[in-house]
Amino acid sequence: MLNELVESDFLKISRSPDFDHFRSIEEVGDTCSIPLHCRGFAASFALLRLKSCSVYLQRTFPRILQARYSTAGALVYFPMDDAASFTLNGVEGSAHSLMLVRGNANCEIIEPRANLIGIVNFDNVEDRGWPCGADSAQLVTTQPARVEALQAITREALKLASRSPAAFLQSGTVESVEESLLQAVDLAMDAALPRSEGRRLSLSHYLALVRKFDEYLAANAGKTVYSADVARQLGVSVRTLHNAVVAVRGMSMHRYTRLRRLWNVRQQLVHGMSPQSIKAVALVNGFWHMGEFTALYREMFGETPQQTLSAARRHPGGLS
Repeated sequence: MLNELVESDFLKISRSPDFDHFRSIEEVGDTCSIPLHCRGFAASFALLRLKSCSVYLQRTFPRILQARYSTAGALVYFPMDDAASFTLNGVEGSAHSLMLVRGNANCEIIEPRANLIGIVNFDNVEDRGWPCGADSAQLVTTQPARVEALQAITREALKLASRSPAAFLQSGTVESVEESLLQAVDLAMDAALPRSEGRRLSLSHYLALVRKFDEYLAANAGKTVYSADVARQLGVSVRTLHNAVVAVRGMSMHRYTRLRRLWNVRQQLVHGMSPQSIKAVALVNGFWHMGEFTALYREMFGETPQQTLSAARRHPGGLS
């Protein structure tokens, strides 16, 4: 659907040709994306800004998303097709799940494939009886028909802004669209299915542990990280740390650490290090086997480290 939309006075569209030029939706908070691969990258989003809410349609990409969302009212995320695949804080979502954020909330999200999602940022949602406490995020699983109704209203609002933007200048149109969105979310929340509280509580420890692990990796960037040492620093067993990373990140601790190191290398190369520094950058980030490093890099990014560096020198400042 995003490809069918065109910009207007009410609808703004942002398209990213590749990850190095990827632009996130800044208005919803601070986010950091770690792509799982870059093949077929086609991220984009459309924005319809109304009086008391903003509506987004976003095409994502396979990634680990670390986000600190911030809203004065509530953020509602929902899939726009039946193929959605994601987890929020270790809890698996589905095509019938909505993600609800109130206030400020840290979220760990895994998207193993590209998703088409809708987002509505409401400025104020007082006294509507929605779940989710202040400064928190949770998945809400509801009835398929309720999600489909929300999807349909979102599609129609975006199409109207694209094809007939003058309609939004007519008295009452904006207010009617906003009320339709609120009512659709109300119905979806009213039909929500209860989640297992025990499962949510068991994951809270893992979430805190993985965030400490990320802090450790950031503080020790460029150093060899030994699993036993980091587990000891965090006061847990290696098995517990591994289980936490699997639960929250969806992959083994080894694979996740390697993924982080590969992206550290790419960021340094995109900033235009000299050609003879490729080996040095790889070594600093723990890749001592250059043949294996080059193969991993090519598999991840679809190009060699030298090609990344050459492109960065031709077009400096590409990484945002």
